[in-house]
Amino acid sequence: MKSILASGSLATLFLAFSAVDAIFCPQLMPAKSPNTLAASALPGYYLDAGSDGSVKLLEVQNLVALRYGSNAPLSLWITPPFSSNTCPGYKYLNAAAPTGAVGYENLTWDTAPVTYWNATAGSPLSTVVDGKSVSKFIACKPVLSVDSSYFLFLQTGAVGTITGAPSSIDTTTCVTTKIIVM
Repeated sequence: MKSILASGSLATLFLAFSAVDAIFCPQLMPAKSPNTLAASALPGYYLDAGSDGSVKLLEVQNLVALRYGSNAPLSLWITPPFSSNTCPGYKYLNAAAPTGAVGYENLTWDTAPVTYWNATAGSPLSTVVDGKSVSKFIACKPVLSVDSSYFLFLQTGAVGTITGAPSSIDTTTCVTTKIIVM
């Protein structure tokens, strides 16, 4: 092995990169503009991704690269933490398959679109769940909140509460809102 390392061969280069699980990402980045997806019940909050990749409302109008349309996937350019071993790219806003009992669905940013959204300027963001148009969301603060962000859920039931919520959610802070496409 010593002779291979000393020779500076291509094999040495390959071994060096595979040992550290190097990942090479394209350096292309789309143009960004001010976020146009605002929460109606929480002025100054915008649909975005948390640093952990979760679906959140952030109290800042970040410059973002969004793609959306009428009955189309909604995607956001997300740059993951360097330690995640994943490349930046568009992630799609998806709602979990409806369970019908709890009145809300989790939202995720995924690599492939599953949920299609109606995103028309001047109207609330909406999708269809079980044949019905849904345009209400539930925003809740995390229990151990270090910032002013809210986790976001799709409201599919009549009541705007989170029943059986993850223990990381402070259900006393939940607010029903719409996401307005500006």
